[in-house]
Amino acid sequence: MLVPLLSAFCGVAGDNDLYSRKWWLKKIYTPEGTRLIEEKKPFIRFDKEQKSAGGNGGCNSFGSTLSVKNGTLSITEIISTKMYCEAVQPLEDLFLSHLYQARRYTIRGNTLVLSNEKKELLLEFEGEPISEQ
Repeated sequence: MLVPLLSAFCGVAGDNDLYSRKWWLKKIYTPEGTRLIEEKKPFIRFDKEQKSAGGNGGCNSFGSTLSVKNGTLSITEIISTKMYCEAVQPLEDLFLSHLYQARRYTIRGNTLVLSNEKKELLLEFEGEPISEQ
């Protein structure tokens, strides 16, 4: 069983907070426990105008269709490059699988948490402001 959504993450920030950062993966929650991500490779960014999400799973770049409304989200039609990176492939596969399962999000400070429909934690990210170019 995945970890229940912690009360510390019960506040939902405005949808715009989701789009203002590059989100670096920090934790993956599984039935076996929590896996901390030390390397700063897997990340996701959300694009409001394009209604999309994309990033890097640790080896491959990916993109997807995104639907967001009032703390709920759906990440579908995930496509990615197809390199095989033995050292990080299990992490990347789990990351992308969890993105498919994500249905809720919460932002508290600089932390984004994605959970499933049962409010079980899936992924936790740390945000980095996106600089205007």
